[in-house]
Amino acid sequence: MRDMIDILADLNPAQREAVEAINGPVLILAGPGSGKTRVIAHRVAYLIRVCGVSPHGIMAVTFTNKAAREMEARLHRLVSGSVRDLTLGTFHAICARILRREGRAIGIDPRFVIYDDEDQLSLLKRGIQEVGLDPKQYAPRAIASAITSAKSRMLTPQDYIQSTHSYFEEVVGRVYERYQQLLTESNALDFDDLLMKAVQLFRNSPE
Repeated sequence: MRDMIDILADLNPAQREAVEAINGPVLILAGPGSGKTRVIAHRVAYLIRVCGVSPHGIMAVTFTNKAAREMEARLHRLVSGSVRDLTLGTFHAICARILRREGRAIGIDPRFVIYDDEDQLSLLKRGIQEVGLDPKQYAPRAIASAITSAKSRMLTPQDYIQSTHSYFEEVVGRVYERYQQLLTESNALDFDDLLMKAVQLFRNSPE
């Protein structure tokens, strides 16, 4: 009882309702700064301290590093040592962790490096040149945006090429194909790959 009082003490009625709703999914709709990260942290603590759920069975995911750090700090105060047994982080960080551990099932070397936006643009410029085009004529950022959109729809270069409807899309398809080859040669994944490859892993090797 004391554990439950401690966990719910700093929450308003709506937040307490979300924390205590443990049967089935819960959708929280709220604006920035309204306490969504706090609710998730307290809900995790509630599951561990009140409901007896093992930390090993909980994954807490956020969009930003700042939110992940805030959640981790809150959970340190609420559940202390149990935090180390949680899977906690941003979508990209958790997907990277999963791919390093299980990615061999879909041909990913666990020693892969992660390319940031600057690395991506540099490699795209090289890819544009290697397919015989001029990076000054075909903006790398525009092509990067199109490739990000393709990966968010789970389209491989081959899938994308088969679905082109304009000359620009044909250019993107050619560059996308070469860009992925260059990533593979460097044993690298970009941020979009982390999400796309994790989904591919779950679909191909659900175990």
